[in-house]
Amino acid sequence: MEFVKPPAEELSYLRADSLLWEQELDVRPEVAEDIEKALGFRAGRVYWRSEHDHLYALELADAGRGRPSQATVYGFWDRYEPRPPEHEIDADLFKFLLWFAGQTKSLDPADIEVTATFAQRQTGRVRLTWPEGSVLRTPEERFSVLPGFPYPPRYVEIEGLRMAYIEYGEGDPILLLHGEPTWGYLYRKMIPALAKVGRVIVPDYIGFGRSDKPVADNAYSYKSHCRWMLQFINKLDLKNITLVCQDWGGPIGLRVVSQMPDRFCRIVPMNTGIPNGMGFSDAFMVWRKFSQRQRFLDVRIGSSALTPEEQNAYRAPFPSEEYQAGALVFPRLVPIRPDHPGAYDNRVAIEILRTLDIPVLPVAGENDPITSGAVHVLRGIFKNVAPVVTIKNAGHFIQEDAGEEVAKRIVEWMKSGKT
Repeated sequence: MEFVKPPAEELSYLRADSLLWEQELDVRPEVAEDIEKALGFRAGRVYWRSEHDHLYALELADAGRGRPSQATVYGFWDRYEPRPPEHEIDADLFKFLLWFAGQTKSLDPADIEVTATFAQRQTGRVRLTWPEGSVLRTPEERFSVLPGFPYPPRYVEIEGLRMAYIEYGEGDPILLLHGEPTWGYLYRKMIPALAKVGRVIVPDYIGFGRSDKPVADNAYSYKSHCRWMLQFINKLDLKNITLVCQDWGGPIGLRVVSQMPDRFCRIVPMNTGIPNGMGFSDAFMVWRKFSQRQRFLDVRIGSSALTPEEQNAYRAPFPSEEYQAGALVFPRLVPIRPDHPGAYDNRVAIEILRTLDIPVLPVAGENDPITSGAVHVLRGIFKNVAPVVTIKNAGHFIQEDAGEEVAKRIVEWMKSGKT
């Protein structure tokens, strides 16, 4: 494990939950002494981040017996969110126990594996993967009629979940990230033009499109969406990426850029931003309030030019309300206060983005009331940013209202040499 020192501000937005504890660690003096040697202290606390990006701490206490006497493992969760899925916590603790055993001469890591397997079989309470029935997969026949979207799906496994994407064209990757409550189908008007200058890759977020859909609300967090996208990029080993992002594509994509900037060469944010907990439009707050009162979203995209078949393509991922946990929770995940989960992480990300020299082409729909002010905030973040491209008669779903025009403007910018 790699120990870290989390900033005090980050800790102030989290709550500690004791997960494991040992009140008589010194009953095995050799174990206590080995752990003291491994950590370099008899009493104190060390922190680490798991593969799930959860923060944990091991705290040792000295009861005056000349060696660590008590040990407690804490998990730190966002103050205003539920605990993460229990199987993620179990998997993280399992890896911690393997590390713990590996630091001593008298414990065998293999015994930890045997004990965990026994506990899982006997109690059913220890789970290292998604429990049976906790993830849904939209039947493929729901996607049998997709006008203008002839691209066969591809799949990659992310943390035991199947994540869908399509790929078209050749060259450096152009990563298109959708928003709420849509999926990759939203980009069908832009894909042909963009595929002439690169390899277009359009993933569906977990919970959307053809991707798997956990049924529990707490399976979805801002952090988990960013983590899944980061792993998607690593799995496909994407480099020299042009990021095109709209709506939630910005909060996810721009956070990921801050975490792996060397993999990106251009950014095209469209009707989006990276919220720091302040400055939301009235239109967004109305949508957020409305969405949180719904048990099922009848997905409708605003463009009046859509045919019934096209509207049904947007509804295809959600046969019933059980499939919509990710869609229904998404608006609640937007950081609307400085202490809202994700706001601190975004403020850290923004400071990193300020240092980057990646070329940025902001695009805004003239009639978008949701993110109308965000484009000007973005222009103040990036150093190498072009003038805003304003698309007339286009609303929030700019890909539907003016997809061909937007793609043309992006291609012209990519070819202009100004990037």
